[in-house]
Amino acid sequence: MQQQLPSNAVLTVAYVGSQGRNLFLRSWTNWVVGADMNPATGTGIPILKFGNRFSQMDVKTTGGTDHYDSLQTTLNRRFSKGLTIGSQWTWSHSIGNTGGSNEAQTATDPLNYARDRGNNAFDIRHSFNASALYELPFAKGNRLLGGWEAGGIFNARTGLPLDVKVVRNDLTYRVNATGSIVSNPIVAAGQILTTPIVNVPLGGAFRNQRRPDVVPGVSPFLSGGDKRSILNPAAFSIPAPGAYGNMGRYALHGVGLAQFDLTLHKRFRLNERMNLEFRGEIYNVLNRANFSNPPAALANALGTGTNQLQPAQPFTPASASGGFGVVNSTVERAVGLGAQRQAQLSLRFNF
Repeated sequence: MQQQLPSNAVLTVAYVGSQGRNLFLRSWTNWVVGADMNPATGTGIPILKFGNRFSQMDVKTTGGTDHYDSLQTTLNRRFSKGLTIGSQWTWSHSIGNTGGSNEAQTATDPLNYARDRGNNAFDIRHSFNASALYELPFAKGNRLLGGWEAGGIFNARTGLPLDVKVVRNDLTYRVNATGSIVSNPIVAAGQILTTPIVNVPLGGAFRNQRRPDVVPGVSPFLSGGDKRSILNPAAFSIPAPGAYGNMGRYALHGVGLAQFDLTLHKRFRLNERMNLEFRGEIYNVLNRANFSNPPAALANALGTGTNQLQPAQPFTPASASGGFGVVNSTVERAVGLGAQRQAQLSLRFNF
């Protein structure tokens, strides 16, 4: 919809959406359906669906789906003395069970692809930009000094999604005497003191990063203290053996981006059919630091002889891994939104 407003302003409101079906989604077969123990060595032996002669089998499927919905608004106004201003705001949501590209996503549950339905990796909820273009009024008619245009653009958007994961092996071990869960079998004085159990339903060791459980009532984001640390490890825990984590796919969003750009433009007319076009652009004039999302993989912190973190117990900074949730880099782009300050000059011959 487009509406003419007073003072030469034009408002445009649009719905833009898309759907994707039969997208690439990686899965597997030959699932872990049990566990056994070698009585001589205490080594865990996975029992697979097709027997121990075959390991897990990677499967390429077309089970991926996604859809995108957005409200896109534009407001432009042209003034009488060579000034044009405009603004755009987009409110959107991208949902699916895969990123769609090669090797982009492996299904959490090969029997239920809907378990991965959630935000897509490129889901940006809000995007805003405001621009102004001004035809400089001096030296009109002068081929060199007249006809210049200067402009500015402010861009801002909310952050990209974060996919919090936890390292979980296919098998884990229950201590016979205490019932506690440990990462590796324990053998002492020739006696096996643990029993192997399936840790992750159906297995899938080639993708051992799974989603954790969410600790109720605890914010996943930190406030105060070191501003570089944005994720709270105490908001997550290891799921119980045999259970999937209840954390959603890309359920959290990271740090937003913002920057201000300047442009200077002029077209030098050579004749009726030819001209030289000069353009100067400065990206991120204020050199604002735009940070990337932090690492979001929790370590495999199940109990050992000295560490007794158990399923359902919240992670601590020590058990989560040193870099979890800590912002450690800026956006890795050569140019454009999020990059450091850069200047670009161009001269183009048009005919």
